[in-house]
Amino acid sequence: MIEADLNIDTFARLIMRDTFEILIIDEVHPVLLDQLAEHSVKYLPQITLDELPVELATAQILIMRSKLHLSREWIEQAPELRVIGRLGSGMDNIEIEYAEAKGVYCVNAPEGNRNAVAEQTIGMMLSMLSNVHQSMRQVRSRIWDRKGNQGLELKNLTVGIIGYGNVGSRLGELLSVFGCKVLAYDLFISGFGNSSVEECSLEKIQTEADIVSLHVPLNMHSKKMVNAAFIDKMKKPFFLLNLARGSVVNISDIISGLESEKIKGVALDVLPNEKLSTLTEKEEVSFSYLTDNERVMLTPHIGGLTKDSYEALAKVLSEKVLKWIKMNTLIN
Repeated sequence: MIEADLNIDTFARLIMRDTFEILIIDEVHPVLLDQLAEHSVKYLPQITLDELPVELATAQILIMRSKLHLSREWIEQAPELRVIGRLGSGMDNIEIEYAEAKGVYCVNAPEGNRNAVAEQTIGMMLSMLSNVHQSMRQVRSRIWDRKGNQGLELKNLTVGIIGYGNVGSRLGELLSVFGCKVLAYDLFISGFGNSSVEECSLEKIQTEADIVSLHVPLNMHSKKMVNAAFIDKMKKPFFLLNLARGSVVNISDIISGLESEKIKGVALDVLPNEKLSTLTEKEEVSFSYLTDNERVMLTPHIGGLTKDSYEALAKVLSEKVLKWIKMNTLIN
């Protein structure tokens, strides 16, 4: 029986306390919708910026990918927001510090696509070493050059992994079967070395590595970390792979490294500006150079985008959101 002084609004909040208003603004695997079916879910992957403020006004949980840069201005328009779920690994399109200062819990799902990114890294690495990309272009032009496309075997090389989180550590596991020497450096974690991977300093990677693979988040420490100074410190000509974030490298310095042949080949799954219709004049020149260069491999940010990871990301994120809901409904 409801006590007389318990008003209707309070009673409604009590009986609905296990239900949250969830707004999803990017396409997601159906498993995510199934997992969150007990809640009030608005699945609006085609939502426009003009329509977004109305939906944000009542959203308690926001699930997104990369469609939107969630700035403080957008967060201010979501007064009920309690959770931001990023369907992926990178969080650089969310102003996390501001959100957390407002009491909003921010969570991502890097476990979901770690294997996908690591596998693409291996694929691009082997393609560069065997000149697959270059020779494929040549054959299409009816050039059959076996000697000129003589490759290198990974087992005789040293790979330096920079960033040993979810993707970097998975890459280390996969590389162990090739018999190559694997060095790994991470600014924030330590104690991860094992029989297959040698934990080391950045300087040791710059001294010994034939291949450098980047797997760091984008932050103040990593932005343009691979620049002219970094390249100059590399003791040997090297292959470079970036499947992290585009702004981790300085594109103009990468181009200079290719021209001087200090960089033997580049594989990029990401660019500083991936909206090709908005490239500046300078960015257009750089983009044309990269696409025309046979020693450069470019893919459209698909490293973590496999059919398998698409589902895995949804499962991981839904589990984390539901765990938060369970903990907070118990507290409430």
